[in-house]
Amino acid sequence: MIASSPDWGASAASKALGAAARARLPRRLSQAVVSAYVRYFDVDLHDVDDARLGDGFASFNAFFTRRLRDGARPVAEGEHTVVAPSDGLLRSSDRIERGSTIAAKGHAYSIGELLADEREAEAYVGGLATTIYLHPRDYHRVHCPCDAEVRGVTAVPGRLLPVTAAAMEREPRLFARNERLIHHLDTPLGAMAVVMVAAFGVGHMSCAYRQVAVHPRQIQRSACDPPVRLRKGDELGVFHLGSTVVLLTQPGVQPTELELPTSVRMGQALFEGSAST
Repeated sequence: MIASSPDWGASAASKALGAAARARLPRRLSQAVVSAYVRYFDVDLHDVDDARLGDGFASFNAFFTRRLRDGARPVAEGEHTVVAPSDGLLRSSDRIERGSTIAAKGHAYSIGELLADEREAEAYVGGLATTIYLHPRDYHRVHCPCDAEVRGVTAVPGRLLPVTAAAMEREPRLFARNERLIHHLDTPLGAMAVVMVAAFGVGHMSCAYRQVAVHPRQIQRSACDPPVRLRKGDELGVFHLGSTVVLLTQPGVQPTELELPTSVRMGQALFEGSAST
């Protein structure tokens, strides 16, 4: 008999939690579950459409992946302005050096590991790796940080371990071990990658512009031919329960004056850059 590992047990429990979140609930039970969650995590519902709140949610997942009312997240203008792809806690923004390991706030991983592609990682040497942690109270849709053409999306199988500070201290390479959905973008400011990192409780992640399935053992690389054109603020994907976003940018993109860690909202200006040559 082969003993199951703690990692496997955590991933199995996480999948089960995700499935339970997607189960349809009677309206009164759904309202009770959502109300308890809102109170416990102090969720701000002012940005949610009143009609949606009045109708209730068919499942906990429908509440968790809620859309916001029009205008709730203003997107900073400017051709060379890069915005936060999600709500959350901006934990770190670290310079990427060739052969180096990102080590900040408990992380310790290489960009090649994160992208599951050492060759792709070379494009980001000299750029920045910016990490945003999504709290359970946050809005959990992920958006395009600037005008872009999506040239591909990669689904990387992995664990579904928690991404708390304590968990990252126990497993510094956690971001390179957990399941990931990677959006590869070509932008006026050079290549960018928006990496959605799954965590405990994430039954799955979904891609907004094409159907993508995560294989349990194999990396799935899907080219977009022709590329998918997106405007800044357009949706990239959804976390079905929470996690972390890592935004990779090339040299030439400079952060705005923010004291880290700090809370950010999707659409808030993060970087300024010059046109890619």
